[in-house]
Amino acid sequence: MPDLDTPWDLVGHRVRAARTTAGLTVRELARRIGVSASHVSQVERGLGAFSVPALYSVASELGVSMNDLLAPSVEAEAVVAPRAEGVTDLVAAGIVQRVADHPTIKLSSGPQWSRLTAVGESDAEFLEVVYAPHTRSPVEHIHHLGREYGVVIAGALNVEVDGASAVLEVGDSIVFDSQLPHRFWNEGDVEVRAVWFVRDRDAHDPLPHG
Repeated sequence: MPDLDTPWDLVGHRVRAARTTAGLTVRELARRIGVSASHVSQVERGLGAFSVPALYSVASELGVSMNDLLAPSVEAEAVVAPRAEGVTDLVAAGIVQRVADHPTIKLSSGPQWSRLTAVGESDAEFLEVVYAPHTRSPVEHIHHLGREYGVVIAGALNVEVDGASAVLEVGDSIVFDSQLPHRFWNEGDVEVRAVWFVRDRDAHDPLPHG
């Protein structure tokens, strides 16, 4: 299992700092993201956790990236730039990341996220998401700017996108505009593991080249 966890007290400290910089009160941030002021206060004090929808809303309202909020307390050692004559160590260069080094966080709504890059990527997340068995469909839908690509690597994942639902088996994949309301859960008896790539930008905005 990954051993580079991101504690919620650290996330809460970052939320409070970003909220203060944005000039918002706890009550105003809570109103904008649709949760109670006491819940925001608990998260900021490390006593609570946000759900996936709330976390995306917080990042959007405060103008920060998901990585700004979720990076582990000690980021992976600064990625060493490859030498002029070429890469000699793929791990040191940030090209390869060992499984024990994946930063991991548990969301209040159930799933566990593990970042699959040595450091945070600009405008994108590359994640392994683990869904515990016997979970119900989340009450809240997720929607945010960007586009998502996913593939199930273990178990069977229940998905709903824009009101339509399906069950993804091992090897099944999914691609959709993240602005469509969506949610994921696991009604099965075994853990579900899926790999996701999320572009954190407007789906009509092309990624920069070269």
